[in-house]
Amino acid sequence: MKKICTFFLFLLFLAGCMPVRKSEPGLPEKMAPPFWTTKIEFQKVVPEGNQTFWIDSFENPQLTKAVRDALVKNPDILGAMERVIAAGENAVASGADVYPSVNADLSGIRSKRNLIGFNFPNGDSSFTSKSFNSGINVSWELDLWGKRRDIRKLSKKKFEATREELEAARLSLAGQVAKTWFERIENEGQVRIANETAKTYSQTQSFIENRFEKGLGLGVAGQASALDNHLANSSLYTANANLSLRKRILAATLKKIEILQGRYPSDSPDQNGTRVLPTLNMIPEPPSPAQALSQRPDIKASALEIEASGLELGVSRKNLLPSLVIAGGPGSRSEKFNNLLDQKFRVWEVSGAISQPIFQGGRLRAQVRKSKALQQAAIKDFKSTALRAFSEVENALSAERFMQAEEAHLEKAALASETAARLTWERYQRGVEGIFNTLDAQRRSFEAESRLLSLKKERLLNRIDLYLALGMKALSPQP
Repeated sequence: MKKICTFFLFLLFLAGCMPVRKSEPGLPEKMAPPFWTTKIEFQKVVPEGNQTFWIDSFENPQLTKAVRDALVKNPDILGAMERVIAAGENAVASGADVYPSVNADLSGIRSKRNLIGFNFPNGDSSFTSKSFNSGINVSWELDLWGKRRDIRKLSKKKFEATREELEAARLSLAGQVAKTWFERIENEGQVRIANETAKTYSQTQSFIENRFEKGLGLGVAGQASALDNHLANSSLYTANANLSLRKRILAATLKKIEILQGRYPSDSPDQNGTRVLPTLNMIPEPPSPAQALSQRPDIKASALEIEASGLELGVSRKNLLPSLVIAGGPGSRSEKFNNLLDQKFRVWEVSGAISQPIFQGGRLRAQVRKSKALQQAAIKDFKSTALRAFSEVENALSAERFMQAEEAHLEKAALASETAARLTWERYQRGVEGIFNTLDAQRRSFEAESRLLSLKKERLLNRIDLYLALGMKALSPQP
């Protein structure tokens, strides 16, 4: 027994001389610049204790409710939550390998053996036997090199990465619902404008048609009034077609909200809610690029993947080292089942085994090379995700700067177009303005109003993109 123990200890000593390299790389450094390069005026910093979540900042209880409903009913989010649970259970299962496994066994055997060729006095040529066994079997692979602990850490990192991916999905869903909500309001406004356009063109067409039938047209022999009549009809039909288009877009938007909330798209969705787009204030001063990286859930998930890949590389290297397994335990053995509880039939067994991989056809070395490649891929993915995050923020800030100027110009253009349309119509009624200028002025007025409404919506969507790019939380926790 002493010789066996000495032999095991000698093998362990030789194996312990083999180096075990650390394989957890640091995150890519110096990726985040000290500040954002886009020059834009920000709102004064809000004290952290009074800071609001960006969905709540719109001060629309119905929007907040719609987002909360989507977060608890959307099937994609529910599926992601189940994957988080599965990853957590996988981490628990992987961590169990660090400890011994203990099983209670109970078995029985009845066998018959032939004794042909043996001349026994009673002439029997076979006999039967019975054997019953019970006991506690313990098996434990000693974690000599920390491989089992690394596997447990690896599973935990993957669980944490899956959890961050869920947070990224929840944040993205909140952005989708908010964007669709404001698209609904904008589409309702576009339907209203299209209705007003069709109504105005209908009044214009009726006025011109009445003049034409009474021979009050301008020009020679009423020819101008005939042309006026056709142009007015064309404008009216085009306005009606545009109204149908706007209604179709609105219906699709309403159905999209229901899909995001995990509901079947009904034919008559609920249209209750505010009909006015919120007014945007100045952009609150955003966190620094480094802070933005630290709070974006997809960046966190990518960083955790790097850590997991380092642990996986360490595990693949430690697979090249010897393993020691100890097994055994107490029990009972008897030819009679009733004797299993008798102290006289108690037995015990202890065994140990050391295994050193020698030839695996290159499988283990290939696994090490594979893990190295996956580690480098994780680092490159992190860099790509970080660059995309920086680009999203810079693009949103740049777009906000230009949209502010564009909205100011469009507000002036809409006011001027409305005034021009009114004046040309009055001049046309007095016979001092042609139909071309009149219809063109009306068209410009409605187009300016429609474009201004679309731009206000685009600014809201861009503001949401900025919040998402910065990784800002959407909703405050429910009480």
